[in-house]
Amino acid sequence: MLLLCWLLARTSERTPLVDQFYRQRHQALFWYRPESDAASLKDAASLRMALMDCLDSAAWSGLDSNRYHIASLRVAPSMAGPARPDARTLMDWDRMYTDAAIALAKDLFQGADKDRMLAYDGVSPTFAAEDDRLILNGLGRINSAADLHRWMDGLEPRTAGYDSLKAALADHLAGPDASRSHSLRTALNAYRWIHHHVLPRYIVVNIPSATLRYFEKDSLILTMKVVAGQASKRTPRFAAWCNRIILYPYWNVPRKIAVNELLPLFKREPAMVKLMNMQLLDAQGDTVDPQSLPWPSYDKKNFPFSVRQATGCDNALGVVKFDINSPFDVYMHDTNLKSAFFSNYRYYSHGCIRLEKPLALGLQLVHDKLDTTLLRACVKDQRPFSLSLDKAVPVFVVYLRAEADTSGKINFYKDVYHLDP
Repeated sequence: MLLLCWLLARTSERTPLVDQFYRQRHQALFWYRPESDAASLKDAASLRMALMDCLDSAAWSGLDSNRYHIASLRVAPSMAGPARPDARTLMDWDRMYTDAAIALAKDLFQGADKDRMLAYDGVSPTFAAEDDRLILNGLGRINSAADLHRWMDGLEPRTAGYDSLKAALADHLAGPDASRSHSLRTALNAYRWIHHHVLPRYIVVNIPSATLRYFEKDSLILTMKVVAGQASKRTPRFAAWCNRIILYPYWNVPRKIAVNELLPLFKREPAMVKLMNMQLLDAQGDTVDPQSLPWPSYDKKNFPFSVRQATGCDNALGVVKFDINSPFDVYMHDTNLKSAFFSNYRYYSHGCIRLEKPLALGLQLVHDKLDTTLLRACVKDQRPFSLSLDKAVPVFVVYLRAEADTSGKINFYKDVYHLDP
């Protein structure tokens, strides 16, 4: 009955890797060897038991053993007695073991529950085929219980930060603080997901700590404070690519901000348009004199202009904007409000990510192409221009309430967006 329930449950969601694994083996069984001698039967039983040991130990890596139908596998046939299952039943059980092994391997390697951590992932698909190939080839090379243990152990990162998180989880698993255990599990899975890509360089923005970290080959090169979105205007969680930097950017004010926040202000005092260094653009993209407009006649529905802020150091985006190709109207940028970085609570934006050290990050990404003298000169009405990165850099915007610092200490942060259970 358990096997039937598993088969019915897996009909639509079973990973294609299971089918691919058996095609590569010409449908030969992997976990059972029914036609073998006693020694081979014993080796196969040891291999199955080794997988069960790995599944039982999943909690120490922040995983839930129930994801791998461990209850069903506990009653799998042992091949010890004379009454052995038929070939079709054995194949079904063999596939169940393989499904569990692949699922656990992927979670140990890539991290689990990524879909719960992100609203959009534009990075992982680039590496998906190579990840699947690595998992299939690794499992296919297993010949013994010792091989399986070594392979599973080798899928996890071997860094001080990851080891510190695992040690902290071990301390909390038996403790009363369920919230911290959840935070540590999330951090471990996110760590595996980000680090398994073996990227030459990447950026991690953590919303609860309001920080940015820039890495090169997993070495921390730069860290800084950020300002993230207000609780009512959350910065989305996503992974995407930064492929260019815009210098002296316009701030093209989102329509919602323009009509809800700026329009009432401009209606009361049209001179505020120029005082705030704003420009009104008609449908053709031409600037319009705010003093010539019938302001009392406008409301949210009929305001016919778009609003942008002219370039310069008093621009809300400062003098540097880092484009990110996500589906959200969110990016990283300099800011004209530097005082926010002196606060421990840094959640004031409409969702974009303001950077404490934008020029330092720009120098890391485009090296000598960045003219910091020009940027520090705060040129008025400088036309925007862009610099393309030699190779796009992934940006991971995550929500991790637990992090390991460079000394191995675990820091816990407030649930500022109330996302955790």
